[in-house]
Amino acid sequence: MVMSPRASLREALEAITKNGRQAVLVADAEGVLAGMVTDGDLRRAILRGVPLDGVVADIMNPAPVTASPGLGRAAAVELMLARAIRHLPLVDTGRRLVDVLFLEEQIAAPPLPTPAVIMAGGEGRRLRPLTESTPKPLVLVGGRPLVEIMIERLRQSGITDITIALHHKSEPPPWGTRGALLLLRERLRQPFFVVNADVLTRCDFRAMWEFHRRQGRAAMTVGVSTHQVDIPYGEFTLHGERVTRVEEKPRKEFPVNAGIYLLDPSAVELIPAGEYFDATDLIRTLLDRERVVAAYLIREYWLDIGRLADLEKANRDVADGLFD
Repeated sequence: MVMSPRASLREALEAITKNGRQAVLVADAEGVLAGMVTDGDLRRAILRGVPLDGVVADIMNPAPVTASPGLGRAAAVELMLARAIRHLPLVDTGRRLVDVLFLEEQIAAPPLPTPAVIMAGGEGRRLRPLTESTPKPLVLVGGRPLVEIMIERLRQSGITDITIALHHKSEPPPWGTRGALLLLRERLRQPFFVVNADVLTRCDFRAMWEFHRRQGRAAMTVGVSTHQVDIPYGEFTLHGERVTRVEEKPRKEFPVNAGIYLLDPSAVELIPAGEYFDATDLIRTLLDRERVVAAYLIREYWLDIGRLADLEKANRDVADGLFD
């Protein structure tokens, strides 16, 4: 939601429509905050007859209320309420933009005392040739990187302790989920989320966290979505060599792994060193040891973006307002 002072009103209008935040920030090439344009500023400018190809520098508020990055949540809410603002840019001593706080997020989502690890090391082979030049987590959906959307969703649920696990060229053969969790285990002292970066979802992480707490002894809660498959044939039910039932072209619904997990720290102790080990392997290990693995049904929007067709659907859904 940041644009150049030379951007047009039309571009600002499109950006506000896409980001759903009712405002865009204006910054120069060095990231120094120049001002802010709200949807109200745009409406008033259009009513005054300012053309849509005019520049935002002519209509922006050049002195929006700002704060330093160290401002606490309670103080930020107090400041925004006192000044009747919904957006609070955080800037450093050189007025370079560091972050922006949104009143609805700060009020609606008190901090959730759980970390999250975003698994962003996938090569995105099924998304080639797109991922030959763009890392999979940075693939755009609705004009925004996938991983940015996931971070925003976590923050909306009150999760601010977020680690992104990457693949790098000097890494030995891929470690899977094992590598990230073993490296982070000293920091993971309470239940924590593990989420795949290639998932587009409106999952309520706070509700999933509360569900996990109610399970008591659960070593892991797995996010589950439903997947429907249309069988293009008549389906028979057999008893020996006899047909007992027939259903014409049925639609089947299956619970599937949504790529979202909530783990108890004790589960990390079962991850072996020195071999590839992913989340599915951990689930099998927990079940073999008769540990409790709970299933949380994600009823909100969910889509795994593993193929180009999935990416196309994601962009259509965002454009049609289905993701919102």
